Amino acid sequence: MKRNLVSVLVILLLAGSAMISGCARGEDDPWLTLHSRDARLSQTWSLSSLSGSVVQTTNGSTTNIEYYFDGTNLYITTNGVTESFAYVYDMQIKDNGDVFSQEFMNDITLGTVVSQSSQTSYWYWGNDDKNKTSVNLDLTGLLSAYMSYDIPRLAWNDMSFSVDYSDNYTVLNEVTQEYEAGSETVLIEMEWDVNIDGL
Repeated sequence: MKRNLVSVLVILLLAGSAMISGCARGEDDPWLTLHSRDARLSQTWSLSSLSGSVVQTTNGSTTNIEYYFDGTNLYITTNGVTESFAYVYDMQIKDNGDVFSQEFMNDITLGTVVSQSSQTSYWYWGNDDKNKTSVNLDLTGLLSAYMSYDIPRLAWNDMSFSVDYSDNYTVLNEVTQEYEAGSETVLIEMEWDVNIDGL
C-alpha cells in the first residue's frame, strides 16, 4: 500500500514539475527541470567552445574562414592561413530583455591586445513563445555579424548555440558599377557554461 502511494506521489511530482517548467523544450534539453527556458537563459554565460566556418563569394572571389575555440585559444584560418589568439567571450542575459556582451582577444605570441569590445543591447525569443528554440541576440565582437541563434540545448548550467544558414545576394562592383552575384554560407556551433562569478 505504501509503495503504491509513493509511486503515485512520484508520478504527480514529475507531472507537476513538467507543468511548472512549461512546454518549451529544445531537442537536447534536460528531461526534467524546475526552471523555465526564460529562467535558464537569463544568466551570465562564458563561451567554452566554438567551431565552424564561413564561406563568402563576392565579385568572383571566394573567402573560406574556419573558426576553432578550445576554451582558451581561438584559431581563425582564412584561406589556409591560421592566426591564434588568447580569447574570452562572456555575456549576461537579463530577464528584462537586456544583454551585455564582452570580448577580449590577445596575440598569443606577443601578449598584446588585438581587440576588446563590450556592448549592452537587447535579446528576444526568435520563434513563438511556446517553443523558444531560437533566440535573437545583438552581441559584440566576433558574434556581431549574427542575430539569430538556434538553441538545441538549454540547461541550468550549460547551453549550445548554432548558426546555420546560406544566403545569395547581389553586390555592386565599385570598379565596373555593375551588380554581381554573391553568397555566404555559415555553420557555427558554440557551447556555453554558466559563469557563477558573474561579469
